[in-house]
Amino acid sequence: MAKNALSIFIACLIIFSCAISSGAASLRTQTTILKDKGNEAMTAGDDKKAVSLYLKSIKTDPTYANPYNNIGMILDKKGDKEKALKYYEKAMSLDSKLFQPVINSAFIYFDKGDYKKSKSLCDKALKLNPKDSDCISLSGELMEKTGSPSAAKEMYEKAIASDPKNYKAHYLLGTYYFNQQYYESAEKHLNNAVRLKPDDSPSLFNLAQSEKMLGNFSSAEKHFKAFLKKRPEDPEGLFNMGQLKIKEGDKSGAVPYFEKYLKVAPNGKRADLVRQFLGHRS
Repeated sequence: MAKNALSIFIACLIIFSCAISSGAASLRTQTTILKDKGNEAMTAGDDKKAVSLYLKSIKTDPTYANPYNNIGMILDKKGDKEKALKYYEKAMSLDSKLFQPVINSAFIYFDKGDYKKSKSLCDKALKLNPKDSDCISLSGELMEKTGSPSAAKEMYEKAIASDPKNYKAHYLLGTYYFNQQYYESAEKHLNNAVRLKPDDSPSLFNLAQSEKMLGNFSSAEKHFKAFLKKRPEDPEGLFNMGQLKIKEGDKSGAVPYFEKYLKVAPNGKRADLVRQFLGHRS
């Protein structure tokens, strides 16, 4: 009798355990479906709908990390970095092996200038996904910020080897070479950056600078103009375009760029030099 009662009790426990497991699996299925619909909305550019679906996903299963990360990404994109960090932190607390909130947080702390925190997160992200080229590039940027440019160069090269289409890695390596005055190598990688992302202003500017230093004035003018189309009141772009015109022997062509420079930056670091040229041009 006692044996039968024990057997019945054990059987009930097994059935109860299976029911709980089945219920948990069902919840995760429901929340995953909601998360996937949110992803579709975000891809379509409907962030409001995406957030609504992610919140429903969280309500269905508050232990699922992915929707927290995805809300963080939307807030991050909109510029609400502090709120984004809170969602990333929640995602990391729920799933320590989820890569995306770790690297996303590392980028935010980098932009804030908290390189120590950024490095800690970047190192963790690299352990989770050692071949991610964005993560490798960020590791290089952190090395450069902390005074190790040669080590940074190796990381940029590693990032490009991992993903040859990573425009940011080409930009960073090209900029490294430019700062070291290796202008041909700089031009090569900055050209790659512009080819991969034609509207990237920093890549256009540094490419034009490299071409100017190499004496490729027509290409430099083309890329300075492309840069100024995106940033028409950028003082450095205006000054360098004027300077390029002078190098080409076209002093009159430099005048409108220098005059505009003085309008947008009358107290800029180049202002005295520009006034001297405008006052003494022949």
